[in-house]
Amino acid sequence: MRIFDAAARIRRLLLLALVLPAAAAQSATQAPTQPVTQPLALPAMQPAATTQPAGGPLNLLISYRSEPADRPAFRTYLQKEGHARLEKFKHDGVLESYLVLFNPVTNSGTWDALIVLKFARYADTRRWMDIERTAPGGLSAAGLRLAKPVDSYFADLRWQGATDEAATEGDSIYYVIPYEYSNAGDYTKYVDAYVVPQVKGWMREGVLSSYRLFMNRFGTGRPWDSLFIYQYRDLEAFGRRDEIVSKVRATLMGDPVWKHYSDIKQTLRTESENTISEDLAGK
Repeated sequence: MRIFDAAARIRRLLLLALVLPAAAAQSATQAPTQPVTQPLALPAMQPAATTQPAGGPLNLLISYRSEPADRPAFRTYLQKEGHARLEKFKHDGVLESYLVLFNPVTNSGTWDALIVLKFARYADTRRWMDIERTAPGGLSAAGLRLAKPVDSYFADLRWQGATDEAATEGDSIYYVIPYEYSNAGDYTKYVDAYVVPQVKGWMREGVLSSYRLFMNRFGTGRPWDSLFIYQYRDLEAFGRRDEIVSKVRATLMGDPVWKHYSDIKQTLRTESENTISEDLAGK
């Protein structure tokens, strides 16, 4: 019996030796071409839409405060030496353009002067940062004795426009309005649908010469998220502001999109103290 049992075991081993390779080969042909542990391929995703402009900011706004006793001298400085310095920076290719606004009255709640600088390239913005090492706020030693830079804002000029007929800078009145908002995307839609149609209406009425609407690139914790700079043709045109605002709004009430944003605008932004100013560089 032991001889037969041994022979039977030998036959079973030989049979397994023949069957197992064939089974392994069959299993290999049926195995998935991709291991089950490998992550599944996902469809390509489109990049998220953003309202943030590409690249570095090309606008810098600097506000200044001066003691009341120094205001007349600081105003003269901005018109003469300060203006000459900005012209040199422009000639040297640092600046593309600039605007020098001065508050004609003393006001503790806002600035005495605001300079708006525009750069052609972000590399020029960097060059201005080098200038600030020895000339804070772009002021010379004489200028720093009369006033001090208070705040600097890197911003994007998101909306702008002007009438075909250029205004006389010496007569222009600039109206500067700061705003804060909670959501940049919603705010951008609001400006497109509500603000810009009104502004174009003011221009058609002949009171507004130009507008610049900035968004603060780094607005967290800063006094404003957006800044509107309206250029009125002269003091008389500015005096008609309320009249023209009401007139243009009446023409837009039939637009349901404009009406919608008119109804909810208080939930989208808050307005801070406005400033009336004049352009010293144009005088």
